[in-house]
Amino acid sequence: MDDLVEQQRRINEIPWYHEFNFPNGLKARSGTPDIRSHRKIWAFVAAQLDRMEFQGKTVLDLGCWDGYWSFYAERRGASRVLATDDRSQNWAGSAGVLLAKELFKSSIETNLNVSVYDAAKIGETFDIILCLGIYYHLVDPFYAFSQIRHCCHPETKVVFEGDATFSLRADLMRYDLLSDSNFTPTVQVLAQMLEANYFRVVSQTPMTSRKWRRRLRGIARIVRPSLPFHMTRLVTVCQPFEGINTLYKYRPPFGLHRFDERFSNGENKRSGLP
Repeated sequence: MDDLVEQQRRINEIPWYHEFNFPNGLKARSGTPDIRSHRKIWAFVAAQLDRMEFQGKTVLDLGCWDGYWSFYAERRGASRVLATDDRSQNWAGSAGVLLAKELFKSSIETNLNVSVYDAAKIGETFDIILCLGIYYHLVDPFYAFSQIRHCCHPETKVVFEGDATFSLRADLMRYDLLSDSNFTPTVQVLAQMLEANYFRVVSQTPMTSRKWRRRLRGIARIVRPSLPFHMTRLVTVCQPFEGINTLYKYRPPFGLHRFDERFSNGENKRSGLP
């Protein structure tokens, strides 16, 4: 009993974002004030991931925080899980994922000094890549997407989850460094950015209802800035592709040229131009 009391004390000392029910009745509860909305988001994301096959797969969990989705992948039968994060941007300095790994007696691997901007430096490819709750916080989401692309083999599935909006015209996005959600794209803008990084979108599932989305699209067509800005959460599943990307007439940046036969030899061909 004294051991359990000590373990619960260790748990309570950590400012958790995620929530866990550990063995022997031990619990970690989130300290975020809007926990109810986060629980709904986690349930929404889990419902999408439940449709995917994890058995025997290698998984990269970017920005793992307390490791919630890393342990999920392990429970689903992943053969290997690499949980990465930048501990300098983690409330607890990544103490949560390390203690959770200990208490779950988990076999996940951790690399807690890797920003999503450095993902390509991992130097490996994975069957499934999870980028959950990250892109909308980023100053440069496009560059981050390019780094994730370099962690893919031809059959990789990548899951992006984060803020999106139906309150803007389809060809617009919001970029606001004063907001916690620095980058808020429409569904269409996000899909185009991913295509520009040689990802083919397989599905996009928003958290809002169809009725609410139709209403917001109607507001967006009017384009009245005085109206409130509405956001939803969006899960986007995509796969990498190689070949001619019609979004580029010239050599793409960030090493993406290697995925396009027109530029993979290092030349800057003006394919399709007069």
